[in-house]
Amino acid sequence: MPAIVHLLAVPAVGGYYCEDLAALQSNPMPVAERYTTPGVTPGFRRVREVAEAVSVGLVLDDGRVAWGDCVAVAYSGKAGRYPVFRAEDGMATLREVVAPALEGRPLTGFRPLADAVEGLGESVLEERPVELPEGQRSGLSRRDLLTGRFARAGDAPAIRTERVAVTRPLHTAVRYGVSQALLGAVALARGLTMAEVIADEWGLPAPAEPVPIHAQSGGERYANVDKMIARRVASLPHALVDNIPEQLGSDGSKLVQYARWVRERIQTLAGSDYQPMIHLDVHGALGHIFDNNLGKVLGVLYALESAARPYPLRVECPVMLQSREAQIEAMRTLREYIRARGMRVQLVADEWANTLDDIRAFVDAGAADVVQIKMPDLGSVHNAVDAVLACRRGGVGAFLGGSCAETDLSARVSVHVALAARPDMVMAKPGMGVDEAVMLVQNEMGRALAEMGLRRGTNRIHEETKES
Repeated sequence: MPAIVHLLAVPAVGGYYCEDLAALQSNPMPVAERYTTPGVTPGFRRVREVAEAVSVGLVLDDGRVAWGDCVAVAYSGKAGRYPVFRAEDGMATLREVVAPALEGRPLTGFRPLADAVEGLGESVLEERPVELPEGQRSGLSRRDLLTGRFARAGDAPAIRTERVAVTRPLHTAVRYGVSQALLGAVALARGLTMAEVIADEWGLPAPAEPVPIHAQSGGERYANVDKMIARRVASLPHALVDNIPEQLGSDGSKLVQYARWVRERIQTLAGSDYQPMIHLDVHGALGHIFDNNLGKVLGVLYALESAARPYPLRVECPVMLQSREAQIEAMRTLREYIRARGMRVQLVADEWANTLDDIRAFVDAGAADVVQIKMPDLGSVHNAVDAVLACRRGGVGAFLGGSCAETDLSARVSVHVALAARPDMVMAKPGMGVDEAVMLVQNEMGRALAEMGLRRGTNRIHEETKES
């Protein structure tokens, strides 16, 4: 049986940036200023930073190497997510914790090895707020004030932070990347695709059909829609909302205008046979402008549905509360309002649906029509497989997503998870250029299906070659 003999780790970069969403929603700023403005969410040095990653390679005893990429999501540190991932920290974790646990282990199967990594822990220093006594509140540093973390020195309560040692599971980015490498290693050892390994270990049908692709436009809210329509993606445009006054307005009317424009653009550029899903992710911005008044949020959802018609509409994260429980309750209530009014807009859960347990809680509560399974947030890849299956069992749509900040390698692995687990759609990633991400995901899907078809004897070109 093949075994892991060595672990390699190389600093890498993600396909986009990590951005401090809290800073942007409280103080919209031009992109150029984001690179120099201090962040307000713990872990961010600047509002916008290049996404850091680590490529981890598992060297097998026959000399072959299976790779995975440790990387996190763009909006790290928000809504219960792990903080911004730093390559230096990831390299140390891989060297000190993961390598000793994996080197010398036989490749018995993907799931047991992934479970073992998921159970590892490490001691880290976390920044935690410390409330100061009344007499010390004038001692705020200049940096504290400039970051906007505290409004004025006289405001109560005044807060500083301290670094505290805690023991926690490995950063989700590390678990994500190592599990990709483990899945790749098992696939190499067995001479199969990663999709076939997943299907075999979970007892799922052999992958035979592509999965619909969802694309995200980033800040290019208009030009990139044309690219999506030209490529006939199944779901679009997932535009960024990082400047609420400009993109939504004070009452959501600008977002309604945008939805109407997307509808008209589809009708102008495509024929009637193209019926994509219009998918708008607002990152809690509707709740932000209406102080989480669900009745007012419902009014905008009604206007959005009318603007998108005749195309189906999904709205992701219309509100963003301060805890999982509050988020579930708000989303569940909003869905009840939608049904009571006979509306058809579907709500997509994202924020606070970070772990497998979180996703099950949303499904069990009836708090979403669709859940975005944000793969880096779930840690090991096997959790994403289980999350898709949990959604399917619960009658909830599964959107196998992730982040623009991911890498080419993590995107390819997600394709194999999608082919085996069969979500309703899979995100084109990484980056925000549309063309590159759709190409990468679509081509990986085609190659994997062709390879699997060859082994089943159903590859048409292969059959024609044999007959000739």
